[in-house]
Formats: sequence, structure tokens, C-alpha cells
Amino acid sequence: MAYDQENIFKKIIEGAVPCFKIFETDHCIAILDAFPMVRGHSLLIPKAEVVTLMDLQPDTAANVLKELPRLCKAVMAATNADGVNVFQNNLPSAGQVVMHAHFHVVPRFTGDNLMRFPGSAKTMIDQQEGGAVLAQIQAKMDDQTQEGGTGET
Repeated sequence: MAYDQENIFKKIIEGAVPCFKIFETDHCIAILDAFPMVRGHSLLIPKAEVVTLMDLQPDTAANVLKELPRLCKAVMAATNADGVNVFQNNLPSAGQVVMHAHFHVVPRFTGDNLMRFPGSAKTMIDQQEGGAVLAQIQAKMDDQTQEGGTGET
């Protein structure tokens, strides 16, 4: 999927659209979500022009992700949350709405029933299926290494 130069996060990063900025570094910006699930719902947005997390160069990803614990701690402390969810969606089939990579930081409270993740399978993965999936993933890891990883614009 091609990067949309007109997406809202690019406009926020450029300062063309106002936001409630929590902090900014050379590599990312943290803002309050304009349409929060709960009070304190925040976003960590790489400044790199990438659609998904998979498009980030490893060094850029490291520079963005090193800020995630700091944002999580600040959101939890400011909201007196009992916990925090961090989630990141890649592409529309996974729930991505804005086609610019970003991470959601959502404060959680005991009993809030805000969202639930599906339970794990009732039975453990068997040797044959585990081996088959493992081989497929490892083969793709080798492909990524040979291709030089990801391609940030």
C-alpha cells in the first residue's frame, strides 16, 4: 500500500493540523487521540512516512519504541489507571484506519470491560502443526534478511 501524503498524522507531524501534543522527539510524536476510547487514550506516531510497523527501518523503529515505556508510564500515572493496553494495527484487515504507522496507549481500569482479547485455544499446538508453521515463518525470516529487511521512505 502506498503512503498517503495527505493522511491526518502527517499533517499533525507537520503542524498543519492542531493536536494535544504530549511530547515530540526527532523520530516520533506522542499525542492524545482525538477520538479517545477512554480519557488519556494516546498515540505514539513515528515521523517516518510509513504505512505499517513492518515498513520501519530497524534503527527508526528502535528510536520510536524506546519512547513507548515513557508514554505508558505517564498515561498510567496521569489517569490513575490499573493497567495499560498498547496495540498497533497493520493494514485495514487488522483494523488500521489511518494509513500511517502508530501505536495506541489505552489506560485500563479493573472491571472497565472496555475490550477483551479472545482466549487462547483450548488445546496446545501439536508437534506437526508447530513444526510446519515454524518452518514457514523461519523461511520468511531468511527472505527478509536477504532482502535487507524493511523499506522506509
